Amino acid sequence: MFLVLSGCLYKQWAIFVTCEMEYNVEIKAKVHNREQLIVLAKELTGMEPIILLQNDVFYNSPNGRMKMRCVIEDGVRKSELIWYDRPNLAGPKPSKYNKLTVPEDIVANLKKSLECSMGVKGEVKKVRSLFIYENTRIHVDDVQGLGHFMELEKTAMYIREKLNVREEDLLTDAYMDMLKAQ
Repeated sequence: MFLVLSGCLYKQWAIFVTCEMEYNVEIKAKVHNREQLIVLAKELTGMEPIILLQNDVFYNSPNGRMKMRCVIEDGVRKSELIWYDRPNLAGPKPSKYNKLTVPEDIVANLKKSLECSMGVKGEVKKVRSLFIYENTRIHVDDVQGLGHFMELEKTAMYIREKLNVREEDLLTDAYMDMLKAQ
């Protein structure tokens, strides 16, 4: 199956995306002491965090979740259209996803098309401190309107224990769901 997008003012373009899915495992938890978590993550990874300014616009998808993510890293903007599906469970949860890098010159038109066709569910703005440990991405997030959280992708219980993430702090809901519930 292919998705074909075309047309942008006077310029023609096409992007082809296959529907083969990628998979990862994710843990999300509330953070009570962000500074301590940053120190522990630095000790574990031996690196300073990569700071990402992220703005996710979610659309009303009939299956899974669809979002347009705009990321600014070191002053460089990058956009992705991301579809994903995962259960709302505490603890490790499998996630299947598909990402499409969106050229910056078509982001506005694509966002407008998605808004008109699917409707906007909501928006999540966050500052993400990214660490990488072996095969695992460690996200320490400051989510506007919600507070501090952490995510582990491709997770291992060892890392959760090293970062002092308690069982009772594991979350079931996505940030978008938590903002809607307020």
